[in-house]
Amino acid sequence: MAVLGIDVSRYQGTIDWEQVKRSDVQFAMIRAGYGNNNIDTNFRRNILECNRLGIPCGAYWFSYALNTEMARNEARFCANALGPYQVDYPVSYDLEYESMAYATQ
Repeated sequence: MAVLGIDVSRYQGTIDWEQVKRSDVQFAMIRAGYGNNNIDTNFRRNILECNRLGIPCGAYWFSYALNTEMARNEARFCANALGPYQVDYPVSYDLEYESMAYATQ
């Protein structure tokens, strides 16, 4: 049986979480932030709404790290951002091809 989840960040705009709760969506992966302590502008609202409505959620940090020290710092930023919230699903580190391109600009 498949489990349906959604990946959300500021790019999805203001989400109607009540509608999500009524849908077939079973969990959300929420972008907490990216790079050097940049919190996603919709993170707080998204995670508060998931917590309020009982929608299980996980989180991820989009990496721009070029070395181990930068990656450790990003992990700390992510842990600090998640501190006061309930997180039911894993916390992920999102490293993509674009990560290196953005990090070197």
